[in-house]
Amino acid sequence: MHGNYDDIRSRMTEPPAWFDQNGTPRYGEFHPSQCPNIYSRHVVLAKIACQACCMEFTVEMHAGIWSQRQEAPPSKWHYGDPPCHGCAGDTMNCEDLEILQVWIKTDCLGDWRRRSDLEGIIDEAA
Repeated sequence: MHGNYDDIRSRMTEPPAWFDQNGTPRYGEFHPSQCPNIYSRHVVLAKIACQACCMEFTVEMHAGIWSQRQEAPPSKWHYGDPPCHGCAGDTMNCEDLEILQVWIKTDCLGDWRRRSDLEGIIDEAA
């Protein structure tokens, strides 16, 4: 379960644009350089839903250079519990719906490159 970040959210008049992998609300436009792990080389923006109330969220996930996650296609990544939103679903796994953006950096000093060929609706049967 993620923290509720009421200290941040109570001061904002608009809903978060997206949440990072830690469940932290983010209010600006997404860019992979805003990933909370500076060593990440794979960053994904995805759409998920709460299992209990079906509320949808846009979330960031990432894989560092030592992460086994980077070997799997982004459609197989899983966010886990949805961002805290005051629902019983805060403690449940989310439903993975869509990969919105995939970004890859080949080295620490390289530029982020978008991989739109890896984006799309997640087919659970695949």
